[in-house]
Amino acid sequence: MPRRTIKDTDKSRNIQVEVTGELNLDAMEEALIDAASALGLTMSHITTLSRKKYPNNRHWHFKEDLKAKGCLDVTYWPAGPFFWITIRNYEPEWVHRSGKRLASLMEERLAEF
Repeated sequence: MPRRTIKDTDKSRNIQVEVTGELNLDAMEEALIDAASALGLTMSHITTLSRKKYPNNRHWHFKEDLKAKGCLDVTYWPAGPFFWITIRNYEPEWVHRSGKRLASLMEERLAEF
């Protein structure tokens, strides 16, 4: 069966990180916050995306500086399982740079599960 992917749009691109094990939302959040902290990012918001399209997902916003412009969006949907980082085209350079670095760190950490 071919691997499903989260599709990019004309306004953003997604970096999908492979999830091979079964991680519940709390375990994923712990790994994500640890990786983000190592990059100097702070979680600013937790919510969900479309509950119809991705039921029981968790969606986080990370910032380099809570007062600065820009936001890095991260989503985990255990039923997929899908973990992806969304980078909107108009975001500041730190978002693009941090998104790539966070994806690499999460690949390393998720390989341990």
